[in-house]
Amino acid sequence: MKSLMDDIIKYEPWDEKEAAEINEIQKGILAISQKEEPFDVFICYKETDAAGRRTQDSVLAQDLYYQLKNEGLRVFFSRITLEDKLGTAYEPYIFAALNSAKVMVVLGTRPEYFNAVWVKNEWSRFLTISNTSNGEKILIPAYRDMDPYNLPTEFSHLQAQDMSKLGFMQDLIRGIKKIVKKNEVRATPP
Repeated sequence: MKSLMDDIIKYEPWDEKEAAEINEIQKGILAISQKEEPFDVFICYKETDAAGRRTQDSVLAQDLYYQLKNEGLRVFFSRITLEDKLGTAYEPYIFAALNSAKVMVVLGTRPEYFNAVWVKNEWSRFLTISNTSNGEKILIPAYRDMDPYNLPTEFSHLQAQDMSKLGFMQDLIRGIKKIVKKNEVRATPP
């Protein structure tokens, strides 16, 4: 009877050529990401629906983007931030933004939008970074027109924000500014 280990050894997927290719891709991502300006806030959302139409989430995210920009914050909002990067790989820019942002706002109006492949990819990567940041990186879930109990279970320990509540935008912006300012104070030498 063959063992599982025999199968793994026999069908090892990595060869030296593939490893070298992956290494070159990683070097390229790192080179581009190191040139990017850091962000204060990363807005994570679903851009288009199954039919390719713009989602309500995208419109809400753009409103948030302009509000935060008006407050002087550096905001990663893919619809605008990446618009001059057409024809290039987006991953280095997303990687840089995820690593530099102090706050991520994940917003959505449907449970399936929070769990869409690229949306989940971004927030789960940021959540991993946040969990090892000693409180210096914060993920804020924001929902509208849905039950908060339908948010991803990974958010259950986080304080989610209801975008339909009066004063939501002002409260969110004030909270984000406090987080960003706190981190800037920590980063400034005495």
